[in-house]
Amino acid sequence: MSFQHNESFVCLLDWARSLQQNGDIMELVDPRLGSAFKKKEAARMIKVALLCTIQSPALRPTMSAVVRMLEGKGDVQELVVDPSTFGDSLRFKSFRGNSDQSSVLSIDETRSLVHSSDRTWDGPSSSSAQDLYPDH
Repeated sequence: MSFQHNESFVCLLDWARSLQQNGDIMELVDPRLGSAFKKKEAARMIKVALLCTIQSPALRPTMSAVVRMLEGKGDVQELVVDPSTFGDSLRFKSFRGNSDQSSVLSIDETRSLVHSSDRTWDGPSSSSAQDLYPDH
């Protein structure tokens, strides 16, 4: 796996889609595995993962279709992506030029966030079920 920062790829997903377009999806497999994996299953998993990350939710497969594809019970649909969209997606525009300004959380900050999200909220609710679902 040799992902290197490239101006034409904003994120790892852009690189993965480019590899698929070029027929090189096995480049995504960790080289430390050597040959100790089933290439056909790895290719299936990668293709399904790319289908699940299509920008338009309406074009993504349903979860039941994903399960069938991963189990080998259904055909994996071919992902057709316009290569000119790599790196130009609106969802990534805010990242361009800001990579130096992005903050990286320390391990302690990350643990703090994880622990705070594990807590349950015991305080009063600002809205009741009657507020949310009136009997009209």
